[in-house]
Amino acid sequence: MAKQVQMQAKTNKLNMKQVVDSVKKEMAELTSLPFNTIAGVAFDDETHAPTVTIELVERRAIPDSMDLLGIYEVITDQAGKVSTFRRVGMRKRGDAVSATEY
Repeated sequence: MAKQVQMQAKTNKLNMKQVVDSVKKEMAELTSLPFNTIAGVAFDDETHAPTVTIELVERRAIPDSMDLLGIYEVITDQAGKVSTFRRVGMRKRGDAVSATEY
């Protein structure tokens, strides 16, 4: 019985595209903020639960290089549903970002 549940859990794992699509849709619904970009995806080695770093447009500006982008860390379950999210930073669209900032 335990082996069958373990095999079923392995087949229910989402691939990266499915996780990204799910997070984009769910975060738009939860926050009502427009999507800007996915900055990163990481899978936990033990649970295979994805953590996604996403940028959402928090305030539009003219020119758009002055838009304020919220940087969010989104933790999902294995089915790709958002279980936790939090804003971890903010930047102007035109600001240069180093890889260590994510």
